Amino acid sequence: MRLPAEFASVERMPVKGRQGWKIVERVQFGDCDVYEVRRSFTKGSDLRVGRVLFYEGSKRRQTFGFTLAGPDGAVWHGGAATNVRRHALERDGFEIAMRDKSGFAAHLEPDTSPGDGWTLELTETFDRPLKGTLSRGSRTLLVTGTNKLAGTPFPLDETTGYVFESDGKPVAAVEVINNGAVWIPPAIDAADRAPVTVAIAALLLFEELRKTLPE
Repeated sequence: MRLPAEFASVERMPVKGRQGWKIVERVQFGDCDVYEVRRSFTKGSDLRVGRVLFYEGSKRRQTFGFTLAGPDGAVWHGGAATNVRRHALERDGFEIAMRDKSGFAAHLEPDTSPGDGWTLELTETFDRPLKGTLSRGSRTLLVTGTNKLAGTPFPLDETTGYVFESDGKPVAAVEVINNGAVWIPPAIDAADRAPVTVAIAALLLFEELRKTLPE
């Protein structure tokens, strides 16, 4: 992914475990270990009706849970759900998209304080990268997806990563293509480090359901 200029000297933490066998998922980056990944099957349905003017509708949904052990010994639990809905009209090969929206939401909470959780909520439409917030009470960080790739002005047709921002300044980033990578500057606010780390884990486990929709 193309990183914010502020991250030029921030350590890149490679991600292990995203490629390969999916039955027992385990993801690692830095001193973090993501395990006990419990993923549902992708559920959904498709509908196509009409003779001259066709209506097409599709929806997909998947949920997953996970546990993260952080570098400070803290354990967090995450529960997430992703969905996509698409409605369109088609005639003579020409399609009008009426709705094409995807969403991702996760609840993240520390093992020592189950009621002290954070919420990650992202939405977007028409294949653009997801964007939204990571929040708890009055504390909110912006989370913005990007499809830009380092070294080229041309965007990809898939999301390359996400950037976390606080008060307009980037505080962390995660690359979600290929094996993945994570950047968390040492100067990040101590109160934000753990929830941002767990949110990054959720995004590394997130699977884009648009790819499961019929052509």
